[in-house]
Amino acid sequence: MRRWGRRFVFLLLLLALFVPRSDYLRLTPAEFIALDHLFYLLEWEARNLPRKWVHLLGNFASRSTPSREERIEILDEYLQTVRRAEKEERRVEGAAQMRSFRGSGAAAKSESVSREYLDELLERKRELQPEAEETAEAEIAAALDSIGLQSRFGIVWPPVDVRFGEPPTLLVLSTRDEINMVGGVFLDPEIEPLERDEVERRIYEELGYAAYVDDIAGLATYPNMVSDTGAMRSIIRTAAHEWLHSYWFFHPFGRAYFSSPEMTSLNETAATLAGNEIGDIAFERMGGDLSENARRYAEGYRIDPNFTAFMRETRLEADRLLAEGRTDEAEEYMRERQWGLRLRGYYIRKLNQAYFAFRGRYADSPASVSPVGEQMREYRSYMSDIGEFVRSISKVSTPEEFEARLEHLRDASGG
Repeated sequence: MRRWGRRFVFLLLLLALFVPRSDYLRLTPAEFIALDHLFYLLEWEARNLPRKWVHLLGNFASRSTPSREERIEILDEYLQTVRRAEKEERRVEGAAQMRSFRGSGAAAKSESVSREYLDELLERKRELQPEAEETAEAEIAAALDSIGLQSRFGIVWPPVDVRFGEPPTLLVLSTRDEINMVGGVFLDPEIEPLERDEVERRIYEELGYAAYVDDIAGLATYPNMVSDTGAMRSIIRTAAHEWLHSYWFFHPFGRAYFSSPEMTSLNETAATLAGNEIGDIAFERMGGDLSENARRYAEGYRIDPNFTAFMRETRLEADRLLAEGRTDEAEEYMRERQWGLRLRGYYIRKLNQAYFAFRGRYADSPASVSPVGEQMREYRSYMSDIGEFVRSISKVSTPEEFEARLEHLRDASGG
């Protein structure tokens, strides 16, 4: 089946599974508070799916596509253009502020020149984006094929489909008396820090929840939403991570994602571990050097051991205070630790139950005290390659089953 045909079948399945019922369209209290900043996924799909299809059908009709080497160069140029556009946008904002303060003609001229250049960069970005996305998709699909992650029909399923851009932010809600994520709302990625603070304050005062508006690097929509504001290796890793969520959706592991906080953590931790490894396979196939800035791409807990130790100590003490019913004291403690981080040169906008509830789902992150990260790495160590790991973990549907499988692997290895 041609690649665009496979995507069409997958799209029909997603529509059948995810079209919301009318009662889901009602606003929750948290959504009502954040109404001016809501991000609508269905609207995003309606805008982005046609763009992908127009490009695919255009390529199919013309039957003329760049060579692999040319496509990789296009992806590299696209990412460089994104970085230049970000830099120029900051320059425009600075020139606008200078003009408003001084009102000088020189500042106005500088702003005008920067805006013209920014428009040129954004236009070039739009021109390159479809081919850049196709390149990332093709390289990840080839990496998946190389580790045996094809279906019984010999194709990669679901199809790898990426949309570069700025993912929404996520408004995370946690109960105050324990670190427990009880809700999430997607918000506009452009929401300003002061607006984030206001939404969080209102939810705290009006609904009694701890809240935190966090940034995300990707989202397992269709196409998979992936931030393009980073290095190529990070972007390819994120795209592979999001594809894995789509893959596991068709298996017990992914279908149990929301069954418990433990299963959510298992899914996210496995997707991070496998996504990084698969992304690196694709990146290296494209000519990337894995030894360059290697420390930057190490496991989260290894990148900065001091920060990790500080955060895990904070998490453990906050958990203890909350377990003793000392909620106000725990919140004051987390605020004090946040300022302690700033004095050490680390900027975290807010440290509360919602921050730990969301970041802690990734068991390798400094915000987690879960043993799942270490257990998942051990589970991977018993597999011959990452493809075997992805297929094996896909059969897990409960935390108890994961632990039983891990124990069996230990016994089988003589550990």
